[in-house]
Amino acid sequence: MNNEMVFVLEPDVGRVTVEISQAPAEKVDDLAHDLGRRVNLNCAKPSERPQRNLPILQSQCASPDRTTEADKHSIWLYRLYHNSVVDGPGRRSVAQVAGCSIRCPGCYVPQTHERGNGTLVSITTVVSEIVRNQVNNDGVTILGGEPFDQPGPVAELVFRLRSHGLHVMIYSGYTVEALIQRKDPNIDYILTHIDLLIDGPFLIKLGENAGEYRGSRNQRIIGNATIG
Repeated sequence: MNNEMVFVLEPDVGRVTVEISQAPAEKVDDLAHDLGRRVNLNCAKPSERPQRNLPILQSQCASPDRTTEADKHSIWLYRLYHNSVVDGPGRRSVAQVAGCSIRCPGCYVPQTHERGNGTLVSITTVVSEIVRNQVNNDGVTILGGEPFDQPGPVAELVFRLRSHGLHVMIYSGYTVEALIQRKDPNIDYILTHIDLLIDGPFLIKLGENAGEYRGSRNQRIIGNATIG
């Protein structure tokens, strides 16, 4: 077994984050004993601390069941948080969408499966919040839920983020092959304009030694050159 650990030092906030997906449990316990109080994190599951609430775009009559494809300027969002070091390279802002048609067993964030657990917000609001924190982050990660269940709004979000020169990464429970086969212009745009894609469903039986940023070994880190 490869006993590699990855340390991310954040002296400005007095924190060290340790990637332990490839480390045995006893070494992790010893490390926690040496470093102090331990808070478990995972991709799409940040530490529990107050998050900024985004204003609602539409009234209570907006239905989670209706498609948002007719309105590419709003998106069903579960939450938006900043300064994540487990959702991609560097320190990142994370837009976590609401709604997932895949619903992998053992998902770390099952509360994101129901679109109604999120809020319909304007993409302008999301981008403004991300740009406001741009100086403190190295890029943006879009995850879920399932981002490709809202291809139109996500394509619009990607377009606007890239117009600000931001590095964009997306997690999807679909494989890139399955996404390409859908022949959806919005999906094609997303795949050819993001920097990184982590694809494939979370498989709990393949969770051990998954590697950096991934939840299970079947998932792949795919760069833009490969996607395009």
